[in-house]
Amino acid sequence: MSHAVGAPANLRNTPDRYGIVSQSLHWLIVILVFVQYLLGIKAHGMPVSLERLMLLARHKSIGVTIFALMIARLAWRLYSPPPTLPSNTRTWTAHAAHLSHALLYLLLLAMPVVGWLLSSASNLTVSWFGFVSLPNLIGPNRQAAHWLLFTHQGMAWLLLATVILHTGAALWHHIVLHDSVLLRMLPFAALNRKGGDSQ
Repeated sequence: MSHAVGAPANLRNTPDRYGIVSQSLHWLIVILVFVQYLLGIKAHGMPVSLERLMLLARHKSIGVTIFALMIARLAWRLYSPPPTLPSNTRTWTAHAAHLSHALLYLLLLAMPVVGWLLSSASNLTVSWFGFVSLPNLIGPNRQAAHWLLFTHQGMAWLLLATVILHTGAALWHHIVLHDSVLLRMLPFAALNRKGGDSQ
C-alpha cells in the first residue's frame, strides 16, 4: 500500500497492521463507551436531582464525542483501508467478522442520534460540555420519549453483547488460532505470529 508523500508510514494502515490513527480512534472510542456505561448505570434509578442531570449532561456530551469520532473513523477507513483478513480465514468467519463490525459501527453512530431525539422529546437540550448547544430535533412528546428511551436502552444491551462477542473473537484468534488479529490493533505489539487481522 502506498503512503502519502511526507506522511509517516505508521500513521496509515498497512496490509499487516493498523496504523497509529486507527489504533488511537479505536481505543479512545472503547474508553469513552466504557465511561458511557458507567454513567448510564449510575444515573439509572437515581431520583430527579441536580447530580442526575449533571451525569446525564456528561453522558450526552460523551455521546456527541463518540459520534464525531465514529465519523472520523469511517472517513479514515475510506482513506486508509484496514488490514486484510488472514489467508486461512473461513468464509463464514469472514462474513461474521464483517457483520459484527458493521453492527458496531451502526450502533455507535445511531445511539447518539437516538439519545439526541430522546432529549428533544423530553424537552431537554443536548450540549457538548457546555460549549455548544445542539438544536432539538423534535418537539416535546412524552410517548415518543418513552419509546426512544426503550430503544436507546435496547441498543445499549445489543452493543454490549456485540462488544463481548467481538472481544471473545479477538481472544480466540490470539489464544486458539495464534495469529496476529489482536496484536495488530495493539500499540507497540510485535507482529511475530502468522495470519492477518479481522478488524
